[in-house]
Amino acid sequence: MGIPAVVVTVDREQSEMARPSRALHPKGFKLGHSLGRPGQKDLQRRIILDALDLLIHPVEPGRIVEKEYPEYGG
Repeated sequence: MGIPAVVVTVDREQSEMARPSRALHPKGFKLGHSLGRPGQKDLQRRIILDALDLLIHPVEPGRIVEKEYPEYGG
């Protein structure tokens, strides 16, 4: 048994090739902003909690969970 991990990815295609055991894709986020922009504490906390939730409620291996966060503002 390994160490459980979750990938938060803004590049879904690259992550699909790696087939991580658990992955969260914040839809529409740009490189360098995988948890939102600097200062978006509430959004960053929400994304981290969503990622941690994948440890508690895992999906099938290789599946990337895609979520929208309108407060990011693209």
